[in-house]
Amino acid sequence: MQEHAEKILKPLLRGWFHAFAAIAWIGVIIFLCWESSEDLPRMFSVLVFGVSTFILYAVSAIYHIFDWRGIWHKIWRTFDHANIFVLIAGTYTPICFNVLSDWVRIITLSAIWLMALAGIVISILGNRISRGVRTGFYLSMGWVSLLTFPALISVLPWYAVGFLVLGGALYTVGVLVYALRRPNPFPNYFGFHEIFHIFVIAGGTAFTLCIYFWVLPYPRI
Repeated sequence: MQEHAEKILKPLLRGWFHAFAAIAWIGVIIFLCWESSEDLPRMFSVLVFGVSTFILYAVSAIYHIFDWRGIWHKIWRTFDHANIFVLIAGTYTPICFNVLSDWVRIITLSAIWLMALAGIVISILGNRISRGVRTGFYLSMGWVSLLTFPALISVLPWYAVGFLVLGGALYTVGVLVYALRRPNPFPNYFGFHEIFHIFVIAGGTAFTLCIYFWVLPYPRI
């Protein structure tokens, strides 16, 4: 009943912020890959980040803009929710792969992608898993990065790590807005979900700046 009411009252701008972000992101992917093209493993790690982010924006836009019904609504909703976990793991990938060393890199990337897989399973289970559990898993998966901060701070400038913290903070605020459904300023045009999407884009931008300015130039061990 709640989802049905939400579909009827869907704001006019629902999904459009991510639609424009997906279009713009194609250029970002090309640019980042070009900048890292002399090092194929580095470029691949950046491509994982770029593609995972693009897929999240694109699927989110397709799911939210169009009025899906029945089984198609469930399918697109599952894709939309699952891609959040893929985005988080994809964001970790170039940072951990290029900055961390040896076993720390392997353990961190293995753990985060296993968590992403668990998140996908949670998304497939759908309504059998509460909104609060999904939200908590989003946040815990994102902030497990704190375990890598000692290693990151030892090799990156503090302001680079600051951008990582900023990106995580923006994602966190967005997730809290999503979980609380507040603020919801203009329900017919621009509601809480649009605010959530804007925070996702802002967080992704902060991570992208860190990756471009400090992760790509870092001499991988």
